[in-house]
Amino acid sequence: MVRIQKFAELAGVTVRTLHHYDRLGLLSPRHRTDSGYRLYALEDLAQLERILVLRYLGLPLREIASLLKDSATAPTESLSATLARQATVLRERRSGIDRVLRAIERAGKLLAADTPPDWSLYQTILKEIHMQEAQDWKHQYFSDDALEAITARSQEWTPELQAQSTEAWNQMFAKVQTAIDNHVVPNSPEGKALAAEWMALVGQFTQGNPAIFEGLAKLYRDYSNWPEGEKQQNGVSSEMLAFIRDSYK
Repeated sequence: MVRIQKFAELAGVTVRTLHHYDRLGLLSPRHRTDSGYRLYALEDLAQLERILVLRYLGLPLREIASLLKDSATAPTESLSATLARQATVLRERRSGIDRVLRAIERAGKLLAADTPPDWSLYQTILKEIHMQEAQDWKHQYFSDDALEAITARSQEWTPELQAQSTEAWNQMFAKVQTAIDNHVVPNSPEGKALAAEWMALVGQFTQGNPAIFEGLAKLYRDYSNWPEGEKQQNGVSSEMLAFIRDSYK
């Protein structure tokens, strides 16, 4: 057994990190010296390895704490399910990165041919990058089956399709906002027509997959907890979501 400073050196982390993990209940050493100093054993190193792997895969610390606590009774099943879910998320992220690379390669070829690419191509690249940055918080709303289906579909999703989808949604948001500004009643014929158009766009994303639809519904129900940057970039507002929701009453 070793004291915290030595353990931090062996594990390649800081003492501050170990104190933080202790406070969260992630890694609390079972032994102490007579003076009260923490003593770490080999099993603590194994536990830290699990934490760091799950952290690398994108799980927040509080979810890791809950997972490791639950895995005390069924460690193989719980950890395997989590690793499988995170593998799906990483494959989705890789697909997105591949799309960015393809768009960049296309821009490079145009530049090499003395044909400057238009602004829309650069805009598509930037939007794809922002979308990838947002995946870490969005995936929590989708089941493993939904994420797998989204990943499979993303392999066929080109920058051009993304640009078309973005434009269609921007037009949709503008129409709904205009209806709100004009005090259109949500469950009026005009409001219901807008809701039907909205759901048609949703259908293009879900492709009739109920697991994807359920995850998307959870995502938008939790709009108040979205990162502020995502709210601004997405273009949708809580008023728009309330309008569409009320159109079905």
